[in-house]
Amino acid sequence: MDVRESKSDASSWGFLCELVKPHWRSLGSYGLALVIATTLPIAAALLLSKFVQLATERAPQRELVRVAAIYASLGILSGAVSVLVTWRANIAAWAITNTLRYQLTADVLRADLSFHRDRTPGELVTRVDGDITSMTRFIASVVAQLVGVVALGVVSVVVALVVEPFLAPFLAVGFGGVVWVAHRLRNHPVEQTMLERAAEADLMSSAEQYLAGADDLAALGAGSFAVTRIGERAGALVEAARIRVARQMAMQSSISVASVANGTLMIAAGGWLMSIGRISIAGVVLGLRLAMTVTDKIGDLVWQLQDAQGASGAARRVMELALMRNEVRTGNEQLPDGDLAVRFENVGLVYDDDAGINAAVNRLNLTLRPGRMLGVVGRTGSGKTSVARLVLRLVEPTAGELTVGGLPIGSIDEVNFRQRITAVPQEVQLFPGTVAQNVTLFSLHPPAEITAALTAVGLGPWLAELPRGLDTQLAVDDRDDGGARVGLSSGQAQLLALSRALLRNPSVVVLDEATSRIDTGTQTAIGDALAALVAGRTALVIAHRLETLDACDDIVVLADGALVEYGERKTLAADATSHYARIRLIGHGAEELQ
Repeated sequence: MDVRESKSDASSWGFLCELVKPHWRSLGSYGLALVIATTLPIAAALLLSKFVQLATERAPQRELVRVAAIYASLGILSGAVSVLVTWRANIAAWAITNTLRYQLTADVLRADLSFHRDRTPGELVTRVDGDITSMTRFIASVVAQLVGVVALGVVSVVVALVVEPFLAPFLAVGFGGVVWVAHRLRNHPVEQTMLERAAEADLMSSAEQYLAGADDLAALGAGSFAVTRIGERAGALVEAARIRVARQMAMQSSISVASVANGTLMIAAGGWLMSIGRISIAGVVLGLRLAMTVTDKIGDLVWQLQDAQGASGAARRVMELALMRNEVRTGNEQLPDGDLAVRFENVGLVYDDDAGINAAVNRLNLTLRPGRMLGVVGRTGSGKTSVARLVLRLVEPTAGELTVGGLPIGSIDEVNFRQRITAVPQEVQLFPGTVAQNVTLFSLHPPAEITAALTAVGLGPWLAELPRGLDTQLAVDDRDDGGARVGLSSGQAQLLALSRALLRNPSVVVLDEATSRIDTGTQTAIGDALAALVAGRTALVIAHRLETLDACDDIVVLADGALVEYGERKTLAADATSHYARIRLIGHGAEELQ
């Protein structure tokens, strides 16, 4: 089931019900076990009443022993069935929520740039894993107990109506009182539970950010600052948890008082009915036993209500992700074979957090001609990265039309688009796994193709020296781990990123300042790899280094999101009045453009 098919105005409880529907068969065996588990305590109460009746009638000892033995056997069977109920509930719960966890993880990974700009990794981990785990506990424990308590209460009143009809109204009133108190207090800690989860997400986000920058913090001597900030968030979490526990204890105490009052009512009612000859001592024992059985279950359930409260909030947060719609459009069109042109026609882009005041790209008219390499230059904030994001379909144009291969970019099939258009980012992300897995990004490619891609970018000798070749484990940083994992330098990581792109044999390549952090010696190797990658392909290059611009066929100069200059590189370089010629004359990087 695709949970995104749920209506956007559905409640969190309705959302949970939609999750459960496809798993009704798995829930069937769980329901059968629950029916048995509900019946056994009632049977035990009837046996206890029978034992008291036989004892008051001075029945033979053999008869008393027989009833006692059956009662003990029911207790053992009840414990076994309880284990079965818990087992089946957990199986059903994990089956339901693991499907959702997988789907939401895929949705988050496919989400567009605006989604990730507004959410930290810590928040997403809390939602996709923590919130769904909370829902799992809810379905596995709270739902089972809630259904069991309701069934047990109803059956108890029905049994009392049949066996002791005068006692049944008092039993129903007692149960109703406890349920009323529980219902009135059900949301007492909810708000604080939500605040606690928010504090937890804040702590995780903060820890993730500071740990990611641990090297810089250590180099700057700012470790104590990070510890202080994390400590502040941890303190906020502890305080939120303290208030939540206090409210839950108040709720538990109130329900415990209601349960005691229910037992007292049964004793008082039983004594009065005995005094007027309506029931026997066995009837009093039966009523008290039924009351205690149900109220004990309610008491156990109350301790699990924190999961119900957490699950309600978790379901709301998960539902937000499940109903998320990407702003970036996708269609079903297939790109034509061969070289592709990219055209901007009056394209504008205003980010959603800018309130429509400043345009990152303003009425841009530009053509990336097929098989040519276009260099994009401009100062920080000129719109270079935004242009790259538009071409890579990471953001949606807010004005004009952007076409690839003659097709509106929003009409192209997502899989086809990603196969034909790729990027080499400034920051190379390595993943725990083998060399092959990091080059293929866990897709399937023959080893010969992977080796060829690495050799083409100049990593052939490095690969030949690895202890296990393509199966060598990579470290996610540049530090080797005693031979178990091999680290990469910044230059090697950039070359590996180029091999990723080369392996896919794309038609359009976007290079986002791919050599901005590489030393001059390494840049030569990367320059050769770049030349192999862009040869015969349409390429968009955002560069700081003038040497990278020398390889471009065309140059575009941007300022404040608008086109300042566009033309062939050689023509612009020969024109002393051009902005590009000025950059060459000054001899600084493209970021120094005034």
